[in-house]
Amino acid sequence: MGTELYEAATGRMLWGMPKVAEYAARWDLDQGMDALALTEDERAGRLGRVVPGRLLRTPAWMPLADGFEPYTPLVKSLRKVAHPDAVAEFGYDWRLPVEHNARLLADAVDRHLTAWRAHPDCVAARDRAPDQRPARIVLVAHSMGGLVTAALALIPGAVDEVRAVLTVGTPFHGAVKATEILNSGRGMLGLPAKNLSRLARTLPGVHDLLPSYRCLDTGDDVVALTPSDVESIGGDRELARDAFELHARLDKAVLPGHRIVEGTAQSTTQSLRIRAGVVEARHVGYDRHDDGELLRDEIGRLVEYDHGGDGTVYRYSTTHGDVDTYAVAQQHAALAVTGSVLDFARGLLTGDRRGARLGGTDVGLDLPDRVAVGTEFEVVVRTGQDPARVSCLVEDAGAETLQGPVRRPMLMPVPGADGVLGARVLLDRPGLYRVKVGGGNDPVTRLVMVA
Repeated sequence: MGTELYEAATGRMLWGMPKVAEYAARWDLDQGMDALALTEDERAGRLGRVVPGRLLRTPAWMPLADGFEPYTPLVKSLRKVAHPDAVAEFGYDWRLPVEHNARLLADAVDRHLTAWRAHPDCVAARDRAPDQRPARIVLVAHSMGGLVTAALALIPGAVDEVRAVLTVGTPFHGAVKATEILNSGRGMLGLPAKNLSRLARTLPGVHDLLPSYRCLDTGDDVVALTPSDVESIGGDRELARDAFELHARLDKAVLPGHRIVEGTAQSTTQSLRIRAGVVEARHVGYDRHDDGELLRDEIGRLVEYDHGGDGTVYRYSTTHGDVDTYAVAQQHAALAVTGSVLDFARGLLTGDRRGARLGGTDVGLDLPDRVAVGTEFEVVVRTGQDPARVSCLVEDAGAETLQGPVRRPMLMPVPGADGVLGARVLLDRPGLYRVKVGGGNDPVTRLVMVA
């Protein structure tokens, strides 16, 4: 959901609005986001009503998703170590099926590689190179973009000129968060939730994020979701079926030089129960024996374990075959613009040593995704660090120019909770704010809408 979307007939911006207050206003308006819903014509393949623009230039927000950070730091970082013309952005209509966007990506890759190979600077660099090998493609993708990239491998010849791939926070096995979004109109109150569920049930892109692993707790077993299960919580049976079939094929996709960055240490939903059509998302997963059988205790109960993740994608959902995985303590939205991940991406592009800064001391961050103006809310931090070394600040994420923090909350140990710090924050102006918590490494950040 990191691409601007426009209404073709009018030029009206539907997603990626420069003023963050527009998000709260539209989500709070009955049918305020319906222009993004897929129509019957679009579902039948008659596209063009909505067109993608650039990658996000400003933060975006929707209920339950905890906000979306712009990719500008990533693009700028890559253009510092490569010729600016060698780095191309690929924006796509994230409402549409992953495979549709993969076909567009394949065409974009061909066009960009052809143009760059003919570029005078590329020709000169090739002439100077000892082996004079032609330029090849490096793909850097975040979240759903990683699924689009993986789907390239399903297109004959589409990855032949790809040298390396970096996927960041990609839900190769889906995310329970997608079920929460589809179910939001039943499990939550208010217009934003109803607008979200009404929109989400029409979108193939959201269904393509559904968890394909065994995540449904039935009481005495854990099973994979079925299209009927998805329909029972407010989703679309046909779109769910297509999504599960896609994930089965993506499991076999092989990407050249693939590396994975996964987010860790954040409170993340990993499994769910369904009660009378309402999703009960759970922050635990289930361990298995080597033969795949679920681990049970001495009286036969399922053994639960909190594997964590990036706040959106369960940690082990980012895995793909035997691909090497690198862990970073960070929230999903900020993962692709975290300093250590930028270093990693630059190293992959240039061939320099990679991953020196990945990892670090884990910090987990929890706070609401939306609060009312003038209402105090709690910031909760989980860390093994000395509390004196952990700091917190709040920024105005919607500010047009760089500004200082609007708050510096004092984190204090929570009595009776080992390794847990807390602070109370009150923001008296509406807007989208970025909460940052750091302890010497990359700060963990999360967005909160105040409206």
